[in-house]
Amino acid sequence: MPRRSPQHHEQRREQVLAAALRCFARDGFHAASMADVIAAAGVSAGTVYRYFPSKSALVVAAGRAVFLPASAPLTALVASGRVVRPTEAMGAMFAALLERAQRDSTDMTSLTLDVWAESQRDAEIRDALQQVYGGIRADLGALVARWQEAGHIPASEDTDALTTALAGVMPGLLLQRRIFGEVDAAGALRALGERTGL
Repeated sequence: MPRRSPQHHEQRREQVLAAALRCFARDGFHAASMADVIAAAGVSAGTVYRYFPSKSALVVAAGRAVFLPASAPLTALVASGRVVRPTEAMGAMFAALLERAQRDSTDMTSLTLDVWAESQRDAEIRDALQQVYGGIRADLGALVARWQEAGHIPASEDTDALTTALAGVMPGLLLQRRIFGEVDAAGALRALGERTGL
């Protein structure tokens, strides 16, 4: 039997993960079974367990798949050195979540909330979420500090407290979207920025 290339293994892993994301978004983590994922991926059980030895490992990977692409705009803005309104950067992150949801036909916003909820029950998921969301908070904090250094908010303002407050806005917007449907996140963030100077 010929050896499979690393690219083949990565493609197969992504195939399984994409199927899991669809199942989790449709049914939730608890209702979706490994058998559901195997059927949706169209591969053998052995293939799924080769890449994800447990359902918990698959949920962790799903959480990373949800958060990491959405965090890319923040990371890019920090790396660029630009001075941008922090609420504008958050709007870019929210837009990235929605864009992926439309592209993949998977409601990543709902899945994001499920990851947060599941982290309260599963330490492995919580550890992974702390790493990923910690990076998002760090990038947001860097943008807040840069905004302050540019003189847009008083030097006396506590940037850590402002970062904590802003980081709490995103879950609220996602929750409202899940409850009420479409939410004008860009408008809400713009209004918040105008009122707070952020």
